[in-house]
Amino acid sequence: MKNSIILIVACLLFSLQLHAQQQKKNAKELFNQAVDQIQAEQYPQALEVLDQAINIYPDFHQALLERGKLYFRFDSTEQAMANFDMALQHGNESGEAYFYKGYTDYRRQQPDSAIKKLTIAIQSGYKHPEAYYIRGLANFDQGDYNNAIVNFNKAIDKKYDFAYAYNDRGSAKMKTADYQGAINDFKKAISYNPEKPFIFNNLGNAYSQNADYDHAIEAFGRALQLDPGYYKAYVNRGLVHTTLENYGKAEEDLKKALKIQPGQAETYNNLGLVYLKTGAFEDALERFNAALEKDEALGEAYLNRGLTWENLGEFDKACADWKMAGELGLEKAREYLEDCN
Repeated sequence: MKNSIILIVACLLFSLQLHAQQQKKNAKELFNQAVDQIQAEQYPQALEVLDQAINIYPDFHQALLERGKLYFRFDSTEQAMANFDMALQHGNESGEAYFYKGYTDYRRQQPDSAIKKLTIAIQSGYKHPEAYYIRGLANFDQGDYNNAIVNFNKAIDKKYDFAYAYNDRGSAKMKTADYQGAINDFKKAISYNPEKPFIFNNLGNAYSQNADYDHAIEAFGRALQLDPGYYKAYVNRGLVHTTLENYGKAEEDLKKALKIQPGQAETYNNLGLVYLKTGAFEDALERFNAALEKDEALGEAYLNRGLTWENLGEFDKACADWKMAGELGLEKAREYLEDCN
């Protein structure tokens, strides 16, 4: 009798093992189907199939990871993070789950947490160029431009034609006043991805900071050839024309920018500066007022409106505006405030 019971239990256990193995096999077949659907960009269908695989085999960490990545693609952040956590609990040790958790934190504007998780991902073996690149972006958001450059370097070392890494390394070099280095990086980015207007715009800004105004105007023009509605290039080219005292061209560019994107306070301020420099004080005043209606914390607009009031003989109003500019952290305002005391 005892032997019969043992035999029955053994048969039951064997049957359960066979069932579990079959369930795993079925789940893996579904997973492979979902991978094919993802490669074919059939994302909703892939998500449904992954749900089926995980229902059959709840500990399937690869399926949990892929489902998390799909939720990440759909911007379903909380669901993505939950799947990444489950993937880690069930044995995903590749670092990829930590990469996506770090990437999610970066998108949530949590750079400190992003860097910690991306570092774990890299230390766990996920040394893909994107891991270094996103960690560099998080460094950039922290204002840690030197470490941002280090991470962009590593991303480029692993992917020599990584246009975005060159672009963002150029932006970091701009922050460290390495304008020639930035120019070189933006050019490199363009060589690998010549169809992005924002990279030409960045190149124009680097040339402008390097006082190479002709090449700056050329770069902004190239951005506008690629996208005639890219208002930032009009704004920045307008600033260069203002610096060169080409006020007619500056006015034309800034008005085009406002037509495309009418709500930008800085554009109104820049156009007001053109009118201030050409002596059209009433027009300048109107633009500075418009700028401050859009952004009441724009210190430059207070400073410039103060200069306009001064030219109109309204010295008390000028001092009030310069005081406000100083309170907003504009050091230049202190020079003008000395005449108010």
